[in-house]
Amino acid sequence: MSRKKLLFVHHISAKAKFVTNDIEILRKKFEVDVLQSNLSNNLSFIFSFVFQFFRFLFSLKNYDAVYIWFADYHSFLPIFFSKLFGKKSYIAVGGYDATYIPEINMGLFTKSGIKKRFRCFCATYSLKNCSVIFPVDKSLIENENRYIYSDLPGKPVLKDGIKNFIKDIQTPFKTIRLGYDAKIFKSGNTVKERAVVSAGLIENDNEYRRKGFDLLIEAAKKMPDVKFILIGLNEYYLGYIKNLELKNTELYGKVSYDELIKLYGRAKVYSQLSMFEGMPSAVCEAMLCGCIPVGSEVNGIPDIIGDCGIIVKERNGDKAAEAIRAALEFDETASINSRNRIVEMFPLKKREKELFEITDNEI
Repeated sequence: MSRKKLLFVHHISAKAKFVTNDIEILRKKFEVDVLQSNLSNNLSFIFSFVFQFFRFLFSLKNYDAVYIWFADYHSFLPIFFSKLFGKKSYIAVGGYDATYIPEINMGLFTKSGIKKRFRCFCATYSLKNCSVIFPVDKSLIENENRYIYSDLPGKPVLKDGIKNFIKDIQTPFKTIRLGYDAKIFKSGNTVKERAVVSAGLIENDNEYRRKGFDLLIEAAKKMPDVKFILIGLNEYYLGYIKNLELKNTELYGKVSYDELIKLYGRAKVYSQLSMFEGMPSAVCEAMLCGCIPVGSEVNGIPDIIGDCGIIVKERNGDKAAEAIRAALEFDETASINSRNRIVEMFPLKKREKELFEITDNEI
């Protein structure tokens, strides 16, 4: 008996491990073709859109289902033709496709300008017309973010999540958490440094603040006896932080996964003081490497950390420094507990099982 065919669609820029993990999982049961879409807000958009229109028109009927990572420009056509040809379609939602935060230009659900309106339309249509939505955290369905404006007295809490932006959505949701391979993420160090590490793709000021790197620099100034290892900085921020002449910072641009694991393995604490996240993989990966987590009270972070670390409830440099210093005083049992929590709660096999529970019954 031949295997059923599945088209896996993601934007060409979405190369994270959790995307490739899903491709590997789905290939265990399906014949999977991968389409890396290049649709984006540039001059080639119309040409690419027309090209993909005809590609889906003639090819999508040959597939049994479509699986898409993130709702965006690239999800519109495969969902449109899935509906036209009566095929099952699934969208995995990771974070930016479930919010809009104007202060840091984060998220899809804005209608300021024609291009942004069209992007919002594409995402909204996709989410309303796919068969099932797979958010990586329940907060991406409906949520109140009390942390993001906690440093702005009088500012109301941020309401986000798909249901806050698409009021009439009827598409079923199935929260499926990301999974991690404990054989890959592990510490090779028996003794941890008195250091805190944090990683993110810091390409502009919005991401610098969203990931909480501004608070980490404030904390570094207050804690000269602690090393701060910051990973993923672009050239501007590598220079900016270097010019602050903080002797306790160790700075990196983009690094390989092997190097990332080594850096996680060195530090006793991992800090994620984000203003918004879905289910941040960096926290889970660092905990697998024995880091004690310090994270903001945002989306999936508290559930990941549980009782293995410290939750920061206010966006404040003093509070961040206080939490990091407290975590540094935990004994080595806390490091073991951090790893065990991720091993037990978020194994890759669990995501595989939950994905197949849906697709096996529907495709």
